[in-house]
Amino acid sequence: MRIRYFAAAAAAAGTKEEQFDLSSLQSENTADYDDAGSPPSATLGAVLAYLSAHRAPETVKETVGSDGHPVLQRIPSLARVLSQSTFLINGKNERDQNRILLDSDVLDILPPFAGG
Repeated sequence: MRIRYFAAAAAAAGTKEEQFDLSSLQSENTADYDDAGSPPSATLGAVLAYLSAHRAPETVKETVGSDGHPVLQRIPSLARVLSQSTFLINGKNERDQNRILLDSDVLDILPPFAGG
């Protein structure tokens, strides 16, 4: 499936988009796939839990500010961003963590936005 990260989610994930193999959710002892070819545990909640557990923790990155001086930028962990995000599956808002995902799905991760 395709995962697209926006704003703070992209910073935390280190990418704006990735292909995610739903079979990575399958335990070594489970060989049963559903009729759509996805592992039985391929739910939105399972994908979010996997991403939370397998991505970098909070980091601090040094950049150069507009005045030429070093600036420390705190990048939150993806787990933290996910806990505050809204999710779209194929362009539709999804809150049900038990929603089954398919390889053909697109998951958009939208953290809270500021401004207007």
